[in-house]
Amino acid sequence: MKWRHKEKKVNHTRKGNLGMNLKRASPWVTSAVWTALWLLVDGYMPCRLTAQPQTDLTSVRVEKIAVMPFLKGKPDSDTGETLNCPICELYFSKERISSDADQILTRYVQEALENRPGVKPIPLEKMIEAYERISKDEAKDTPRTLATRLGKALGANLIITGTVWRFRDRVGDTPGDYSGASVAFSVYLIDVASGRTLWKAKFDETQRPVSENISGVKGLLRRGVKWLSASELAGYGVEEIFKKSPL
Repeated sequence: MKWRHKEKKVNHTRKGNLGMNLKRASPWVTSAVWTALWLLVDGYMPCRLTAQPQTDLTSVRVEKIAVMPFLKGKPDSDTGETLNCPICELYFSKERISSDADQILTRYVQEALENRPGVKPIPLEKMIEAYERISKDEAKDTPRTLATRLGKALGANLIITGTVWRFRDRVGDTPGDYSGASVAFSVYLIDVASGRTLWKAKFDETQRPVSENISGVKGLLRRGVKWLSASELAGYGVEEIFKKSPL
């Protein structure tokens, strides 16, 4: 896979001040605004996210960490064994995923790591050079074996990688006809020496009209009243995942 490295970072954070203003408003004004949002708002974005540690991370030291390029797909059987699935058997539909979804998510995760206090990931361009040099066999290699091989080539003790199997932009010409953006991906933290999965998280969301689920309004207030692109939805997902990250 040839990577097209872009120096410019993507700004996927857009925060409004509506939630802050509501906190200062009187109860009846707040109630009226919430009701208006429920009736009139274009779309909302709840957060369907799961994250769990796989082992005790208190003894894990971040000596050198790198982000391996995301891979498209997951096992067709959805057994949860994605990291041990041969690359050639990772399944995804081309109609449900854009061609650059893997690169977009890789950059978002790299940026998220760079913004973590005390964490200095190996630069993306250096990782890409090493990734393109290491040997690969899609019939035999798995995401786990590629991660450990890349980590050793870079001298890293930890690798973050992921898989994406849905990355679809919204469709429709008018708000009433929109089918919202939909994104699904997983992130894994891997110990290079042992190949163990230290931590993993999954984000799976489709933006829907707020009238379908009023519980999503709080998420909407944090992000702003708008329909999101798939890239923006993925950026939000990465932000939410790293709120639960042990790093």
